[in-house]
Amino acid sequence: MNKLVCLTKRNCAVFLKDKAAVFYSLLSMIIVLVLMGVFLGDMNVSAVTNILNQYGGVRDEVMDSANAKVLISYWTLSGLMVVNALTVTLTVLGTMVTDKTGNKLKSFYTAPVSKFVVALSYIASAVIIGFLFCTLTLAGYILYIYMNGGAVLSAGALLKVMGYTLVNVTIFSIVMYLFALIVNSSSAWSGIATIVGTLVGFFGAIYVPIGSLPEQVAAALKCFPILHGTSLMRKVMCEQAMADTFTNVPAQVLDVYREEMGIDILMNESLISDELQLSFMVICGMIALVVIAVTTKKKQM
Repeated sequence: MNKLVCLTKRNCAVFLKDKAAVFYSLLSMIIVLVLMGVFLGDMNVSAVTNILNQYGGVRDEVMDSANAKVLISYWTLSGLMVVNALTVTLTVLGTMVTDKTGNKLKSFYTAPVSKFVVALSYIASAVIIGFLFCTLTLAGYILYIYMNGGAVLSAGALLKVMGYTLVNVTIFSIVMYLFALIVNSSSAWSGIATIVGTLVGFFGAIYVPIGSLPEQVAAALKCFPILHGTSLMRKVMCEQAMADTFTNVPAQVLDVYREEMGIDILMNESLISDELQLSFMVICGMIALVVIAVTTKKKQM
């Protein structure tokens, strides 16, 4: 255990000292914020207010607009949390690729420590840094919402969000480490990071709501843990905001909105439960961990 702790501290320190790596790990989040701030956010708010005007009867337009902005803010924050959970952990694991290409891993293996412990140290460092950055994002964005007149999440909701964040960060760290095992150059890893950073907003149905995608594309996205991780976050963060926003609106309208925005995920016209989504994500992580254990034992690095 002491060896694992020491190696994990070392990996965290190496990443945090690289200011460029820290910046690029947050680049996808910055891109999402810019897109939402420039036009996507207003489009989503307008979509909500149009629904309220059409189905909500006599409305207070000022209140509806304010509630819609809070709802979309929490919807956006849910996506940002998953974006960071993936891109930050991926960037942190770049340390492993650098160590491998620089033959530093061979030095670790000459010490009395197993390859699996070394692997766990890289995964643990990604989990720690990823969880820290996600927590800072959560705190900063909620403060922004509060300063703009929005309601803060309840203590119970915050605890759920932190739990889902830990699940997302852990699973993505394991899966990304599996990819790092088969990459043999820093340039290749940078290419993967660029592709993942570009696509993560799409796979999480952040840039375009899942209801606006072609049916075949939406069905394909449901096979990836990114969408389910985002959905779980949205259910918790948006619950109170949706209740405030869709007051006096028929329940069927709200159900359609939840599906269109990727808050609820349906498979074969049936709602996928939170427990099933969480189980799917955990199974993906466990399969990746088993593959890592077998590969690490056999692979000569």
